[in-house]
Amino acid sequence: MAYTIEWTGGALEDMRKVLEYLVNHWSYKTADEFEEITLSRLDTLADTPLIGITSSANKAVRSILLTKHNKLYYQIAGNLIIVLNIFDTRQNPSKNKFEQGS
Repeated sequence: MAYTIEWTGGALEDMRKVLEYLVNHWSYKTADEFEEITLSRLDTLADTPLIGITSSANKAVRSILLTKHNKLYYQIAGNLIIVLNIFDTRQNPSKNKFEQGS
C-alpha cells in the first residue's frame, strides 16, 4: 500500500528556502536536481515508509538523507507520511529539534 505524502507549512517553507538558495548561489539546474532527488526519495518513502532512521528526540519522527547537506524529517500517521522539516546538516546541530542535544 502506497502512503500519501503531506507537507507541513514549515516543511514547504524549508523546501522553498533550499531551492531559492540553490538558484541564487548555484543554478536553476542544481535546484531542479535537488527537487527531483526530493520527489524521488518521497516516492520511495510512499512505498517503504519505515526506511528512515528514528529520531533520537522523538521516536515518532524518522529521517532520510536527501543529499549530503540536507536531511528530511517525517512522521507516519495512518496512511500518511507527513513531511515535517528539511534540515541543512551544515547548521549547528543544536538547531535541530528532532535530534538529542538540540
